Amino acid sequence: MQELMNPGGELITLMFPLDDRVGGPPYQVSVSAYEELLIPLGFEVISIVDNELAADSRKGIEKVGRWKKKKKRSE
Repeated sequence: MQELMNPGGELITLMFPLDDRVGGPPYQVSVSAYEELLIPLGFEVISIVDNELAADSRKGIEKVGRWKKKKKRSE
């Protein structure tokens, strides 16, 4: 994804399920897992918020992340 996106481009992630489940699908994920994967690839967090439009059964275990690809520093 990072190679397809221009610097300054935005990536939207739907983070689900953010709970303590074992097994799946869907398999448990965490906000920190997204951060550990995306930040080293040059993305910075713009916002991570609860998904207000989540179905009732997903409320509290679903977030929307907004990320921005950093611009490369000139050398």
